[in-house]
Amino acid sequence: MPEISLTNENELIIRAQNGCISSFEQLIKKIDKKMLSLAAGLASTHDEAEDIYQEAMLIAYKALPKFRMQSQFSTWLYRIVVNTAISSRRKLRNKINSLIYGRAQEKRPDESGRNEYGENWESYESYTAGEKIEEPDSAMINEQLSKAITKALSDLSERERVAFVLCHQQEIKMIDAAQIMQCSDGAIKNYLFRARQKMQVALQDYI
Repeated sequence: MPEISLTNENELIIRAQNGCISSFEQLIKKIDKKMLSLAAGLASTHDEAEDIYQEAMLIAYKALPKFRMQSQFSTWLYRIVVNTAISSRRKLRNKINSLIYGRAQEKRPDESGRNEYGENWESYESYTAGEKIEEPDSAMINEQLSKAITKALSDLSERERVAFVLCHQQEIKMIDAAQIMQCSDGAIKNYLFRARQKMQVALQDYI
């Protein structure tokens, strides 16, 4: 597929801002794989990555009239995907905390073996104890290493993880990553330095 020139891209942006859906689709089509790859790097599962991507595209379409073309369209879209991923992770953590601490405050079952919601507590605990967090598959590396990498990434701070994914997985230049994350070049270097150190420690058995 031929690259869209800057002039044509600006024309597509203006048309999309005026409500032309096909123009927006053309803008997205040339970079959608990169956006989905970015979402996958910031998510824990394939389904979560798909959700982040879809939500980010919807947000981008709604926010497009406010885009002033002061940065590249791809940079603007990268930022939306990153912010959507961070928001998604925070919502997930809040939901998990709510479930965990909400359950912790429930009354133990009465003599009938059921709690205040009419649930059989023993059955519930047996079910949740067997739950496993779905891990992403990888055709390139073995399952054990894949899980270790996923765990190591999840243990990074949000900004360390975003910087690492942008610069290493997406191979984006630090100056562009800084623009996406809206921080200084020095801050990006610090995030990357800390991320690399943590990843090396976490994966030392595989290095």
